[in-house]
Amino acid sequence: MSEELETERCLEATKTLGMMLDYLGLEAEITSDVKPGKINLFIASEDAGRIIGKKGQSLEAMQFLINRMLFESGKDQARIFINIDGYSSRNDKAGYQQFTAEDEEILKKQAEDAAKEVKKWGDAVVLPEMNSHQRRIVHMTLEGNDEIKTESLGEGAKKNVQVSLKKED
Repeated sequence: MSEELETERCLEATKTLGMMLDYLGLEAEITSDVKPGKINLFIASEDAGRIIGKKGQSLEAMQFLINRMLFESGKDQARIFINIDGYSSRNDKAGYQQFTAEDEEILKKQAEDAAKEVKKWGDAVVLPEMNSHQRRIVHMTLEGNDEIKTESLGEGAKKNVQVSLKKED
């Protein structure tokens, strides 16, 4: 796909995402980045939790809809990824993105939020796939919590982290 077509598709995706959020009554600032075969849309919003939804389901659905709405059958097109305040519905399979101190704070908050949810409801929470550095941050963040345990699940370089209650023997 040509760079010009990817840029045009990026503008259309940004406009469509903005309209979706507006119809939902959510205020957000959207920026974008175009790379070969990939369009990244970045959302900054006070309503981040509402946009992400429980376990990232709302964000994943929004990303799916935008890709389906802008997909033209039979054409090689860049895939659209949405990221909100450092959280994305799926990690980029092509490689690791630069990880900043702000990303680390967001990841720590996600770990703490998952622990609160586990304590409140008793059900385990499985966080999205992460590389080893990201998983280590989650494990280290929650290691001092006497009620919570963390466990990496899956195979390969990217795995999920499960946050659950410690069972008393």
